[in-house]
Amino acid sequence: MSSIRYALLSLLAREPLSGYDIKLQMNSRLGPFWKAGSNQVYPEMAKMEAEGLIELQAIEQNTYRPARKVYEITDIGRDVLKEWTLEAGELEKVRDDFLLKVYNSWIVDPEKMIVQIGEIKKQHEERLAAYEEKIEELTDLVDNANRKDPLVSSISVVEFGVQYERLYIEWCDSLIKKMK
Repeated sequence: MSSIRYALLSLLAREPLSGYDIKLQMNSRLGPFWKAGSNQVYPEMAKMEAEGLIELQAIEQNTYRPARKVYEITDIGRDVLKEWTLEAGELEKVRDDFLLKVYNSWIVDPEKMIVQIGEIKKQHEERLAAYEEKIEELTDLVDNANRKDPLVSSISVVEFGVQYERLYIEWCDSLIKKMK
C-alpha cells in the first residue's frame, strides 16, 4: 500500500473529515513532515473506499445546505493502520538540495555562500518558532489523563521537528564559522 494511504488513514483515525478538511489537515498536521499533492488525495480516497478501508457518510445539516459528506475510517482501515504502524520501518534517505549546494560550496566565493547559509538558517529559525508555538498550542489542548489522546503523538512528532530545526541551525552556524 502506498504511503499516502497511511497518511489519510492516520488523519481519519483521529476524526471523520470532509475532503476539504482532509486537504487542510494534510497541509497543517502532516505538512511539516510529510507531503502529498492534492491531486493524489481524491483518487486514493476513492480506491480506499472501494476496498472498505474508509466510508463516506452524509451528515444532515440544520440549514438549507446539502448534507455534509465526511469520510470515516472503518474497522478494517483501523486494523490496516495498526498493522502498518507496528511494521519495521525503513531508514529514510535525506534529500535536501541545500546539502548538495554546501557539497559544492568549495567552488564559490565563501562570502556569497555565507549569505546563502544565513538565508537558509533564517528559514529554519522561522520554522523552529512555528513548531515551538504549535507545541504550546497542542499542549494546552491535550488530555493528560488519557495516554491514548492522539495529541500526545502529534506533540511527539512536532518535538522531533523542533530538534531537527535546532540541529540544522547549529549546523549552519558551524558552516559560517568554517567559511570565515
